[in-house]
Amino acid sequence: MQPITVSTTDATAGTTYSRPVRMDSWANAQSILQVDVTGTATYTVETSMDDPNSATNPIAVGSMTWINCADAAVVAKNAAAQGVIIATPTFVRIKQTAGNGSTTMTIAQFGNAPY
Repeated sequence: MQPITVSTTDATAGTTYSRPVRMDSWANAQSILQVDVTGTATYTVETSMDDPNSATNPIAVGSMTWINCADAAVVAKNAAAQGVIIATPTFVRIKQTAGNGSTTMTIAQFGNAPY
């Protein structure tokens, strides 16, 4: 998977979210991510195993369950950080809970579909 970048903006009026990033379920499990902060921002990287596009068990986008990333290095932070996801979730996003700044997350998943 090529690195993908998503961002959040000013959360002074309430929590903001990046668009969700669909991970490659056929690639190797490990992914690395980096969150950069501009200005003041408090954020958490979240993951979900729900899939609105599932052929057998679709979940409505608004009903998806989002869980804090298993790597505490990117949970409830307000400065730039890197984290590692060792098992592949279906989706990853960043949630900005406070601050008038912004966040940018770049995520890269290792490998591609095995032979």
